[in-house]
Amino acid sequence: MMSSRSHASRFHDGTIEPGARGPILRDDDGMCWRLGFVDETTANGLSGRVRVRGRIVEVDRIEVEYVEIQDGA
Repeated sequence: MMSSRSHASRFHDGTIEPGARGPILRDDDGMCWRLGFVDETTANGLSGRVRVRGRIVEVDRIEVEYVEIQDGA
């Protein structure tokens, strides 16, 4: 049985990179996450250093709830 904590929202910091299937978040440890947005227009033009809040919904995918742009990205 999976812990309900694995489905809880949490913050992920990293850099947005373009990907073939949408934006990718590369965190400070080099881990890459595909980002899914409820509102796809949110991802348009997103790049640089960000902090996202979301749930890990697959091994390599975060369902994004909130994005905070950092360092003039």
